[in-house]
Amino acid sequence: MTTLIKIRDLYKNYQSLQVLKGINLDINKGEIISIIGSSGSGKSTLLRSINLLETPENATIIFKDEVIYDVKTNHKEISELISNNNNKKKLKHEMKKQAKLTSKEMYKIEKKLNLYRQQVGMVFQHFNIFNNLSVLDNITLAPILLKKIDKEEANKNALELLKRVGLEDKANESPKNLSGGQRQRLAIVRSLAMNPEVILFDEPTSALDPEMVKEVLNVISELAKTGITMVIVTHEMGFAKEISSRVLFMNQGIIEEEGTPDEIFNHPKSKRLQEFLDAVL
Repeated sequence: MTTLIKIRDLYKNYQSLQVLKGINLDINKGEIISIIGSSGSGKSTLLRSINLLETPENATIIFKDEVIYDVKTNHKEISELISNNNNKKKLKHEMKKQAKLTSKEMYKIEKKLNLYRQQVGMVFQHFNIFNNLSVLDNITLAPILLKKIDKEEANKNALELLKRVGLEDKANESPKNLSGGQRQRLAIVRSLAMNPEVILFDEPTSALDPEMVKEVLNVISELAKTGITMVIVTHEMGFAKEISSRVLFMNQGIIEEEGTPDEIFNHPKSKRLQEFLDAVL
């Protein structure tokens, strides 16, 4: 089994609040991992830390045998600046100043982080799509700018992806005219357009009306059949039980229990997991 992402000793604080307390996790190629747990257990923070949208206090993150983040190096300062600063000019100045990097070193680290994020896609709870662009342009923007794909090819790929999720007739629409379920399907397609190795889903149905949840879960279920690696934070227990190859139960910033869906849902070991399942099932 090929391990795509290795996470070791991941800690994340928000001021004095310790949210993640030493997470160790391997994400293997082709796995569908569901992360469950009560609100505030650290599920979404874990996902955002994996993608370095949050800067861990401590962690080693390795992608396909390459160290992407390690607090023993200057990756902490670099990832923090890149994720939190939209002013490119100021960003480059601060990177040089704070990390004392040469332009060549700065470019190398920034390039590594950007390439990593291209390979580890993210689908957010609240869609994070561009309402000022058409559906088609939302999908083709990143492949054209980041992967330097020809516009004609990018459009062709985008239309094929839209067809897969039943949105081919919406290509020229504004996202403002889409339902919540359609907007989330667009967000999934936008991530797929980068051809990532892994897709992280942060509660992809929690912002949807109940009748729209099924359409999004159906799209994710179809994706699972393609063999793409997925990590899904979800409160849909039936979905997690059906789709997952492995389920993680998080409690108070740690992975308290993990196993197959049968082990987690039918034979829970920890008292806290039993209480959680009693409450939600």
